[in-house]
Amino acid sequence: MLKRIYLKIFFQLFPAYRLRKSGAKVGKNIFFGEDVYVELENARLLSIGDGVVLSAFSKIILHDSSLNNVDNFGVLFGKVIIGKKVYIGSGSIILPGTKIGENTIVGAGSVVKGELKKNSVYAGNPARYLESVAQLKSKWGKRRNNLIVFKKMPKWYEKP
Repeated sequence: MLKRIYLKIFFQLFPAYRLRKSGAKVGKNIFFGEDVYVELENARLLSIGDGVVLSAFSKIILHDSSLNNVDNFGVLFGKVIIGKKVYIGSGSIILPGTKIGENTIVGAGSVVKGELKKNSVYAGNPARYLESVAQLKSKWGKRRNNLIVFKKMPKWYEKP
């Protein structure tokens, strides 16, 4: 029983390790926010690149059983591939069959399916292309006087 409690705590503290053990391909320097959900039983269908941020309450779904419940159609499975340095906003849902290009930002609360191009910003339900990361950076540059910008995260932000 003590071992089970230890393993539960360990996997909550180290979700990338848990995903790797379940068959997912997971890069380095991944950040998992609070209550991120990933289907472990289908983790072999998941690939996450280096430097990805999965914000709080985001979900990665690797199957769709909706038609099976209605019409005995069967369960659909699909890979999810997340490129390097992708930011997934809080509460976003990534559906099966999704490929997100590197350096892409997904806005909070988005529902994502299909292919998202690299160096782009997407948001909404369904997620739609908004602008390039360069355009967003330019807009933020104009508002920079009203923002606190960290080139490197401060010490108080880093996890132990």
